[in-house]
Amino acid sequence: MDVASMASFSTQLSQSRLQEQVQISVLKSAQDMAQAGALQLLESVTASAPVMATSANPNIGRRIDIRV
Repeated sequence: MDVASMASFSTQLSQSRLQEQVQISVLKSAQDMAQAGALQLLESVTASAPVMATSANPNIGRRIDIRV
């Protein structure tokens, strides 16, 4: 192998490694954004969930009678 082909191969290898690192960085950023969005969604669901009303008879609505 001559020096020019070795230099070309080295440059291509370096560029492919850099491209891989950039792709991994973008993927991690997308995962972080998805995680933040999911967390925000869960927080909004728990914040807007209705508080269970306490009634005079706490057993009402806890059982369902089903007959076939």
